[in-house]
Amino acid sequence: MAGGSRPIRSLEWGLALPRGGHSQQLGHPFPIFRRHLTIPEVSHTPQRIGSRLGDMLDLAHDLPEFTLFYNGPHCGASAPDHAHFQAAPRGQMPIEQQWQALAGEPAAHQGEAKLYLLNEQPRTTVVIVSPRREDALTLAQVGINRLPLQEEAPEEPMLNLLALYEEGRWTMILFPRQKHRPACYSEADETRRLLCSPASVDMGGLFILPRPEDFEKMTAHDIRQILQEVCLPPSAIQRELLK
Repeated sequence: MAGGSRPIRSLEWGLALPRGGHSQQLGHPFPIFRRHLTIPEVSHTPQRIGSRLGDMLDLAHDLPEFTLFYNGPHCGASAPDHAHFQAAPRGQMPIEQQWQALAGEPAAHQGEAKLYLLNEQPRTTVVIVSPRREDALTLAQVGINRLPLQEEAPEEPMLNLLALYEEGRWTMILFPRQKHRPACYSEADETRRLLCSPASVDMGGLFILPRPEDFEKMTAHDIRQILQEVCLPPSAIQRELLK
């Protein structure tokens, strides 16, 4: 994916590195991690994952020290009208270490790719693992296409997605969604309001809150309630994904 052209000057970190001839790797202008990257398309393209899953797998392969993540346009995308990925240094999100302990037997196969439905609630998590790019790509495309569309997001199924490459295999972690923001985000009572709008990092187990007062008052019960509201229920995953 790495382009051979000369780096372009940029406002973030000083350089924009070409990627694949159609995107650029930049330092994120509002980082929440050290070495937080954003990788936008050069030409204006809608924020959709369907035709860009292969690009995400290639970026994960080319940036093995990072975990790539995608936020749908109604699932926390920082630029919901323009195609981009983000990347964080590997291991920042708890799900990266936790998922194998939560996985049972594979629920589906595609060639050498395996799909797991994690045994956890209220977060609904799907994991695809494969040493072969094309098998991972096919299984992910089939799975995403089977997810239901939501009224507030008719363009594509609502989801957050992580992708990483290590030890010769790709791992994709999907969080199917049914809602953009929980009720507490717009709660009229300020004492009960929590400005939490979950995206990939939050779904991965690291909640990022913009207001210190929300950080201080958020409880485990609040997190459970938020995840229960925004995640697609396990029953819907079983019904749609494995039909």
